[in-house]
Amino acid sequence: MVVRKEEGFTLIELIVTLAILGVVLSIYSSLYYSGYMSFQSTENSVDVEQNVRFAMNYIIAQLDKGPDEVVIINGGRGLEINWKDSNSNVVKSIIIKFDEKKHALYLDDNKGHELATKIYDFKVTQKGPYMINVYIKGQRNDRGLNEFSLSNDFFLRKSDVSAK
Repeated sequence: MVVRKEEGFTLIELIVTLAILGVVLSIYSSLYYSGYMSFQSTENSVDVEQNVRFAMNYIIAQLDKGPDEVVIINGGRGLEINWKDSNSNVVKSIIIKFDEKKHALYLDDNKGHELATKIYDFKVTQKGPYMINVYIKGQRNDRGLNEFSLSNDFFLRKSDVSAK
């Protein structure tokens, strides 16, 4: 009698292998998903912070140029920066406005090109005859996630500060 050795897998071996493979794949997919969500959250935080910092740096750069007049507009929700010639005529003017519905800062009423997005609060307040405070708060969405804010006091060396 000849004994033949059959090669292959039994049904129990296949079931055990598939069960182990299923556990490994579920662990891998949950780790991948949590890593992806962490990446998205970090990316959104960086995006919000970058928008707020860019807007503040732009305002700082404009105010460092030594404007002749700074006007707080829209009840502190906007800023007008004017340079004048020797006859007190406005030569150059920059207007920064906050749109609460679209959560953006606009430059010179150009609604197609935002200065910064994901901005949820923008306030300009006069702190003295030659001093203003600019406050900018950004966040990812209406639920307040990834909130970041900056506040800066500006001493305007030769500028007149007024409010409209």
